[in-house]
Amino acid sequence: MANPMAGPGANIFYGLSPRMTVLLGTIFTRGGADDLYILDYLPDEDAYLGKEKAEKLLELDGARRAALIANEMRRQFQFRGVLGLDQVDASWLLAALRGEQPITIGIVLAQLSASTRARVLAQIPPVVRAKVPTKEELKGTRLEVMKVVRQLFESHFATMPVPPSEPTEFYFRDIVLLEGRELIHLIRAVGVEQLASAFMTVGRRKLAELCQKLGKEAAEELVATVKQTEARDAMDMSDANAFLQRMLLGIKLDEARGISLEEARARFQRELFQKAGLLRLAHAIRAERPAFVQQLGQRLPRSHGRLLRTYVEKMHEIAEFDERRVRRLQDLILYRVEKLAARGKVNPRFLQFTFCYWGEEEAPVEGEEGAEPGAEPEEGYEEYES
Repeated sequence: MANPMAGPGANIFYGLSPRMTVLLGTIFTRGGADDLYILDYLPDEDAYLGKEKAEKLLELDGARRAALIANEMRRQFQFRGVLGLDQVDASWLLAALRGEQPITIGIVLAQLSASTRARVLAQIPPVVRAKVPTKEELKGTRLEVMKVVRQLFESHFATMPVPPSEPTEFYFRDIVLLEGRELIHLIRAVGVEQLASAFMTVGRRKLAELCQKLGKEAAEELVATVKQTEARDAMDMSDANAFLQRMLLGIKLDEARGISLEEARARFQRELFQKAGLLRLAHAIRAERPAFVQQLGQRLPRSHGRLLRTYVEKMHEIAEFDERRVRRLQDLILYRVEKLAARGKVNPRFLQFTFCYWGEEEAPVEGEEGAEPGAEPEEGYEEYES
C-alpha cells in the first residue's frame, strides 16, 4: 500500500529534533509565515535549519502542507517513548537494564521491536530471563505505570533521529543513520586511512616494522592506502609519533595465550584499526553537539561508543581547532561511506541519496575506488618486509 505521506515534502521534518519539529508545526498551525521571526531567537544552527525547513513548507500548496504538519504533529504526540530506541545498540540497553527487576525489564522490552527484544533477552542471565513477563502477560498493567517506567529508562539515552522515508540529501552527520555493523566497517576503513596519514610522515622503516606484525592482506592494504594519501593529509612529525605510540599502547602480539601467530596478527590488526578509526572519527565530530556524539556512540557496541566519547572529551582539552581540516576530514569520511555503499558494506540504498560534501576540496578521482578526494599515489612505499 502506498504511503499517503510520500511525494513532495515527505522528508521535510527529517533532521529536526522533536522539539524543533513541534515548534515549527505550532508556528504554522497557530500562526503563519509572519511568525517565523521567532526562529531568530534560537541558537544559530537551529535557526538556520528551522528557516530552511520553513521555506520548503512554504513552497507546498496549503492542503499538502497542512496534511504533512498534521501527520507529523500527531506522530510526535503519540506515546512511543524515545523515538528510535530500537536504533540503540543492544549492549547499551543491556547495561541500562542490569540490576533491574524482571517486571521493569519486561515493560521496557515490551515496546521494542521483536529483533531488539530478542537480542537483549539472549544476553540476560537465564535465571532472570525466566522471570521476565511477556507482552501478553503485561496487558493488565496500567498504562500510566508503563509510561513512567519507560520514561525513566529512556532518560539514559539521547533521542535517535528518525530515518527519512525516501532518499534525500546525505550529509556527514547522517552517518548516524548507519547500522552498528556498517559503522564498524566504516571505522575500520578510516582507521587504515588514519594510520596512513601518520606513516606518510614517519616513513618507510616504521611502516615496514608495523607490517611485520600485520597479516599479509592487512599490510598490503595499509601500504596501498599510504600511497593514495595526499601530502596535505599527512600528520606533522610530533603528532604522527604521538599517535602511533598511543595506538600501539596495550596492543601486542600475545602468543603466550596459546593462540596461533595468524590469530594473534588478526586480533592485533583488528584492535589497531578500530582504535585508529575511532580516533579519526573523534577528530571529525569534535565540534559537533554533545547529543550527536551520544547518538553516534549509541549506534556502536558500548565498548566502542564509550571509547569514542572519551576521545572526543579529550579533544576538547586541545585548544587548537582548525575548522578547515575538520571539514576536509568529514568529506573524506563521507566519501568512504559512499564507497562502502558501492561495495555492499553499507546499505546500497544510500546510493540513491545525494551525498553532500563541504565542497572546498577537489572531487574524488573518477573510477578509482581506493582514492580519496583529489588523491594521487605517493612514491617510495612500493616495498615492505612482511
